[in-house]
Amino acid sequence: MKLFKIAFVVAFLSAFSVLGQENVKHKVTSGETIFGIAKQYKIKASEIYALNPSIKEKALQLGTILLLPSKSHSQTKSSPEIHTIAKGDTFYGIAKKYGITTVKITEYNPNLNPSDLKVGDLVYLKPQKKDSSVVNVPKVKEALTKESQVENVENLEDDEEFSNDVIHVVKAKETLYKIAKQYDTTILNLKNLNPEVTATLPVGYHLVIKKGNQPDLPVKPIDDNELPEALPLDESSLAQADLLINTASQYLGSRYRSGGTTAAGFDCSGLMYTTFKEIELNLPRNSSGQATVGTKVKRKQAQKGDLIFFATNRKRTISHVGMITEVSETEIKFIHSSTSAGVIISSLNEPYYAKRFVQINRVLD
Repeated sequence: MKLFKIAFVVAFLSAFSVLGQENVKHKVTSGETIFGIAKQYKIKASEIYALNPSIKEKALQLGTILLLPSKSHSQTKSSPEIHTIAKGDTFYGIAKKYGITTVKITEYNPNLNPSDLKVGDLVYLKPQKKDSSVVNVPKVKEALTKESQVENVENLEDDEEFSNDVIHVVKAKETLYKIAKQYDTTILNLKNLNPEVTATLPVGYHLVIKKGNQPDLPVKPIDDNELPEALPLDESSLAQADLLINTASQYLGSRYRSGGTTAAGFDCSGLMYTTFKEIELNLPRNSSGQATVGTKVKRKQAQKGDLIFFATNRKRTISHVGMITEVSETEIKFIHSSTSAGVIISSLNEPYYAKRFVQINRVLD
């Protein structure tokens, strides 16, 4: 009997020890998302959430220690340093194949345009030394990208046409006094044109400097009562949304460029087109076309990763698009490429966008 008890205790302790070794620890670094970490370790996002319930519905913090199942950890230890582009390859597919993140691929290949990959291009999967003997193709790539940009501009209709109001996008540390002086106007005039403005101007705010001839009529958004209730995004789709936000945020500060789809310059739909290619979702190439993709959802049910559309042209038709990055009870923030400020994050609370808001589409499902 004693022998049986001893054997049972030994077996129990052995089993406990094995279970303890089934998980590995991962420290979150800059730019990582749950979706990207899951790809890196060849596991599912749901498995990460199961082992780390405290991170659900929260922003992933830098330095967080995550427990991960170790079943595929050994597979990530060795991988080739270079991948040669084949027909149909995307950064997303390459990242999935080699168990790394698209953020890392972008970091290791700053001269490659993810939306314009050519068969035979070389993609680095690890950081490269300056004396690398591998043949590089940045100059050829740059030339191809320029040709592509010219072709895009010629074949696309204007994606965004602002009304003829004079608009100033507020920069850091700017004041009403400084802006009034710049445009040879008065603080009183700016306050009359922007009655909602307080003493502190938020960075990125669209300040009306002068009204144009076009009447500033509000666009009638789609009635929420006409839309069915939408199901919330699941964990996998939320992880994809994090990846998309992270991808688009890499381009913050890039200038506006009509027909642009690269860091050299984006128009609004070009930014969305390039961003969503990271998850192998090919959107139409202009905002009105993108507005037909997915399912329209009520404003109160908006979630990060949803597309948000505006009518900014004189015809009052959909002509501008962004992607929602943050939703709270009182505010919706979105990333987009503005004609006046390039790639920035704005708020739907800004009167300029509140008056021109049309609809929100859910494309992650």
